[in-house]
Amino acid sequence: MDIWFSRPPATAPGYGPADTSTIQMDNWVLTFPRARTVYDQLMRDRIWVNPAAQRTIAATLRRNGLLTSGGSGTRSFGNLTRSVETLDADYINFRAVTSAQLSLDDMTAALGSFVFRVIVAGTVAARRPSGHQVTITDVGVYVRDSYDFNDQQFLGFWDDSGSVSAANPTSGTSVWNSTFQQWRSRHGRGGDFLVFSDLKRTTLNTPDTFVIS
Repeated sequence: MDIWFSRPPATAPGYGPADTSTIQMDNWVLTFPRARTVYDQLMRDRIWVNPAAQRTIAATLRRNGLLTSGGSGTRSFGNLTRSVETLDADYINFRAVTSAQLSLDDMTAALGSFVFRVIVAGTVAARRPSGHQVTITDVGVYVRDSYDFNDQQFLGFWDDSGSVSAANPTSGTSVWNSTFQQWRSRHGRGGDFLVFSDLKRTTLNTPDTFVIS
């Protein structure tokens, strides 16, 4: 919120610079049970190799020129040492994490609902007489969210001591997204931005493979 208040006015999707340093996967996001549950399930389900993910990976490899006819040898894809903001263009699947409904916690206050996005790295090799075999060796998961105050979302009852309630109207003044919109118009500050966490990377004990025909 301090970042939002300090910036020149910007309204999603015309975001200002992304924040890539505040949200940490291991030290913060995955300490919340509802986020940990979604993360653990997507890892168990191996959503990076389900049919939807395979189609997206194929499209990404094709776009990057790695499925050219007549190609030979094995080529690597997915450099997971790049910044998450850069990797985001090639994410291949996602899972949503919903906000707490009537009980507010730090995660709801900071992110509300958000998504885990999945990125992969591995190799692709031409097969004979046709097609390509994709081998996924590494999987990265990160948070992507938009910090903005669009539409008419209700944000709870706030008071000037710093407390907030989702449902108790005697605990403070009702605050809406429009409250922040009005502040931005009045003060000429308040910039919407994208939020990315760091990347939680896993090297698969057994690589996943599939064939693109």
